[in-house]
Amino acid sequence: MSEYVTVEVEYGDDANIAEIYVNQVLTRADEERYENPAAGDLGSPIAQMLYTAVEGINRLTISEDCLTIQRDSAYPWEAIIDEVRDALRDWYL
Repeated sequence: MSEYVTVEVEYGDDANIAEIYVNQVLTRADEERYENPAAGDLGSPIAQMLYTAVEGINRLTISEDCLTIQRDSAYPWEAIIDEVRDALRDWYL
């Protein structure tokens, strides 16, 4: 597995939702959905890590190479994206 992690962000029509595409396999499952941080705390190890490491995530969907994040609007996207990138780089080291 490569230790080099890249992310590409796509924003949709909803200002509080973004898709983050990653060059690593995030899950082998079809899709993981976490409707809130409490569900994420009981979820897969990567979901637990993201909810712990990144403030402002309300909902999280994990697919093979994409994270779909719904944020708390009190947190700026720049901070969330930076924290997600850093957390994923640490995860794959």
